[in-house]
Amino acid sequence: MEYLDLRLNFTTREFEIINLLAEGNSAKEIADELFVSVDTVKTHRKNILRKTEAKNTIALVATCIRKGLI
Repeated sequence: MEYLDLRLNFTTREFEIINLLAEGNSAKEIADELFVSVDTVKTHRKNILRKTEAKNTIALVATCIRKGLI
């Protein structure tokens, strides 16, 4: 997946969640900070994982760092 394709496929909220995940926040901490439910955070994370084809959150953060997104 190319850099521009990856960047264009994320919503603003997904970018927020990616950055919070990269800072080491849990789903509960992210939910509290963004005033959403933990299930909403998990859904966003699932969508982000699908878009990046990453197998887990660590791979997701690594992919985003390599692509220069965070």
